[in-house]
Formats: sequence, structure tokens, C-alpha cells
Amino acid sequence: MASDGAMDRIPDRLAALARACRGIAAEVVLVVPSGVEPTAVGDPPLKVRTVGASSGLVPVQWGHGILAASGPIVALTTSQFRVTDDWAYALLRVFETTETVAVGGRIALAPGTGYLGRAAHLVRYSEHMSETLDGAPRDPAGENAAYRRGAVLSACPDLREGFWEVDVHRVIRSDGGIVSFDPAVVAEFAPVVSLRGMLRNRFLHGGHFGTHRVEVLGWNRWLALAVTPLVPFLLLMRILRRAARAGHRPWSVLAVVPAVLTLLVAWAAGEAHGAFRSGSPVRHAD
Repeated sequence: MASDGAMDRIPDRLAALARACRGIAAEVVLVVPSGVEPTAVGDPPLKVRTVGASSGLVPVQWGHGILAASGPIVALTTSQFRVTDDWAYALLRVFETTETVAVGGRIALAPGTGYLGRAAHLVRYSEHMSETLDGAPRDPAGENAAYRRGAVLSACPDLREGFWEVDVHRVIRSDGGIVSFDPAVVAEFAPVVSLRGMLRNRFLHGGHFGTHRVEVLGWNRWLALAVTPLVPFLLLMRILRRAARAGHRPWSVLAVVPAVLTLLVAWAAGEAHGAFRSGSPVRHAD
């Protein structure tokens, strides 16, 4: 569990993990930025070990957590999520019955989530809302995914620099491994968010993608810069299609479009910044 803000919610998140892991030999590795003291974790009926990470960025925390873990299966989450009671068993069923190397699940919106949280859910997880395999994403979100630890260590030898799920999935597939999606594996996005924090998050993520587009995918830098004004509108259309496919009521989606567009503009600005700075050392996003 990466401490993605919401430190005061950690006891609630750990209690949910304890319910989900009842009867399973499991431990929780709670990762916090070095020098940060977590709030009291309560007394969940699970072994909880706290480790420090070199950064507050979520993928970096995940990397440190995977290195600290000892089990053959590692599952990822953050303090912005609450897992459902059958979450762990649903994950393990996939590994027991298939040759899957990685599996991710559906990201639902917690009841009572406010305006900004609903917008963030659509922007970040519209691809992961489907309740059927028909709408399964190619790459599960790390916030609700599990992996065979040995495969991750092979695919990502520099885990202290961060665990970036899309990059890891690419290596797993190139080695013949299976990355799957199971909508029965459910985690609820129950965020504690601020507009400033969300804008920074989207800018940093966009920057990572902009750099990746030029340095890995081989785009011309100036072409990558030229298309960024179109990005918010293209992404908005994609989000609206996914929300409709997932059965979201149109009025509930349209109500948060202003906030969604604001976050998408921050992403596009980050893309432009990352593309422009491509060739410089990459600053990873959380």
C-alpha cells in the first residue's frame, strides 16, 4: 500500500484489507516517503510492516514495497482505495486457475464521493470501470492489480526507481506472459483530493507520457508538441464513450465535465512539457 496522501484514512484501508485477506497467509507492506511518520494504523488482524521510500511518488513507493515483500504474489493498492471483502480471494482464484502473470480488476467509485473525486475517477479510471470482460482494458491499473513477484523482479530490475505498470506489462508480454483483467476483483476509489494536488498529479503523469512518446515510441518532438492542444478534447470524447459503455447516467457525467476538462488540460500541458524536455533525465509521475 502506497501512502498516496489520505494518511488519516490508512486505518480504514488496512481494516478493509484485513477483511479481504481473512484466512489467507498475508502481510501488508505500508510504504511511506522517508522521513514521514504514518498516523496510527489501528490494530488490524494482519501483519503490517512499514518501509520508507526515496520519494512520495506512488510508483516509486510500489517499487520499494515489492522489494520488501516476501510472498510469491504481490498485490498493489494505495491509501486512496478501499478493497472489497472478497478482493483477495478473487485475485487468488485467477492465479490458481490460469497461467496469468498479472491480473487487474475493476475500479469502482465509493458511495458519497464528492465532485472532484468523481471527476478524478473519470479522468484516471474510465478505462477500468467495466463490469464485464467486453470492456476490459489492455493494461490494468496498478492501483488494483496483483503480480507474480518473481516475474516482476525479472521484468523490472530497477524497482527502486519505480514500478511503472504499463512498462512492466510490455516486458511481461514480450516474454510470453499473460496480463489479464477480472471485473470480479473490485477496489473502490475513495479519495481525499484537492484541486491543486490533482492538477499536479495530471501534469506529472502527462510529462512522463510525453517523454515516453518521444524517447520510446519514436515520435518527432515537434509533432508531439503540435498535437497537445487536441489532447483534452480527444480524451474527453474517449471518457464519455467509456462512461456510457459502463452504464453511467449521462447527467452525472456531464455535471463534472468542467472539472474533467480542467484536469485534461493539465495532462496535455504535462505532455507538452515532457515532449519538449525529452532527452533530459525523466522525472517520473505518481
